[in-house]
Amino acid sequence: MMLQRRTQRTGQSMVEMALLLPFIIMIIFGIIDMGWYIFGYATVYQAARNGAEKAAEIPPYPSKLSPLDRSDLCVSSILSATLAGTPEVLFRDIASGNSGNTFGLSYPSGKRQLGEPIQLDLVYNIQPLTPFWRLITFGSQGTMRVQMATRRSIESLGDNPNSPNLVACQP
Repeated sequence: MMLQRRTQRTGQSMVEMALLLPFIIMIIFGIIDMGWYIFGYATVYQAARNGAEKAAEIPPYPSKLSPLDRSDLCVSSILSATLAGTPEVLFRDIASGNSGNTFGLSYPSGKRQLGEPIQLDLVYNIQPLTPFWRLITFGSQGTMRVQMATRRSIESLGDNPNSPNLVACQP
């Protein structure tokens, strides 16, 4: 009677997995971070659009823009509109000026008049979710800087029947 020999390869699968696992993890982390960057870009883009739309409705006086007077009713309304569509937990500091994030308003033509443009400038630094980009990028540590400049034509000069003198924005 002949005995049949079985060849056992118990270690082969473990070695293959040990060789492939770093690449699989890098691909998964890369997919997660790229999705996060795309979501962050879309969020900043929509926030800038919302803020510019509000700025076209109630443009603040030029004296409130440099430096930006966040206590002004019109400026604070524009900031609120900018933040309205952003998830609080993820992008709560989108217009705060922290971490290199900037928020600015300007009149490119230099005039605050109907039909003239108002511009909202928004810069936001998106931090990666995983350590993947921090390992392969040296200078920025995986931080993606998003800059938006959105212009709208002034539609109204801030008339508001509930405000003193029927004007929401005060000089």
